[in-house]
Amino acid sequence: MSNVHTLNDIKDREGGSYKKLGYQLGNAYEQELKKKLRSVTEFNFEINDLSEKLVDKYNEREKFHLESQQELEAKYTVKIQSFKSEIKTLKRKATLFQKASSLNKNTILSLEAKVHELEDVLRKARLNSMQENSRLREIISKKDNEIADLSNPSPPPINDSSQKLPG
Repeated sequence: MSNVHTLNDIKDREGGSYKKLGYQLGNAYEQELKKKLRSVTEFNFEINDLSEKLVDKYNEREKFHLESQQELEAKYTVKIQSFKSEIKTLKRKATLFQKASSLNKNTILSLEAKVHELEDVLRKARLNSMQENSRLREIISKKDNEIADLSNPSPPPINDSSQKLPG
């Protein structure tokens, strides 16, 4: 408030009087000046008071925002840590599943190879069986022919001397 001056300050500075050469303040003008000066002073006090209130409100709001920010940071820090932990767990599980999947894949490939081997063995066994059946049919057919030949004896050769040619 060092910039606020009263009429007495002005009067004291100017030699104790409002009057200077060539200037004379009238009573009405003096009253008007005092009134305006009082109004400006009151206005200045109001501005200062409002300014203090605004600063207080601003500080309150800043404090509230800071507290809210700290609460949110704490809350989200816990969530972030939880998510990081969950990510690690999921990565471990994924690795285990990949290993299991790889083992399963190897097992599947091994079993598929074994199935192919067994199919080849079965195919060869069927082929051998068919060949053996064919061979056995031939043998049976020959035996049947032999049995038929034995069952139906052919007429014995005739030893007839009349049929012999003289000679």
